[in-house]
Amino acid sequence: MLEYEDKICFGCGQENELGLRLKLEFDDDTKTAFGEYTAHELLEGAPNIIHSGIVATILDETMTTVNKYLEVMAITSELTIRYLQPAFINENLYIRGWFVKKSKRVIENRAEIENEMGKIVARAKGKYIEVDEIPQPE
Repeated sequence: MLEYEDKICFGCGQENELGLRLKLEFDDDTKTAFGEYTAHELLEGAPNIIHSGIVATILDETMTTVNKYLEVMAITSELTIRYLQPAFINENLYIRGWFVKKSKRVIENRAEIENEMGKIVARAKGKYIEVDEIPQPE
């Protein structure tokens, strides 16, 4: 897996007390990242429903994790999300993201979140631009 300093990343940083602290695993055979997540009440949008921006972050982080495991350093270029039904606070969610294709320096991935009932609550398409290093402010 590609390693770079991301201890305080909002999505996956395990040292970010305010972040999601997502823990995702990877299956090399299927090129799929997967994991579980349960959102607490501070991530609420409408009453008892996870804020749509948090759902977007989970999907983006999952697709970014696919890139890391495939040893590709890339930044998000485009994110398209379909919200199919509410994702609820304190509900176990099952996440998976997978590699689709790479064209020159553009990587395309997909991800989805499933609820406890096995219904997909959201799915995403992502495009990521491969970079030589993570851009930093000047």
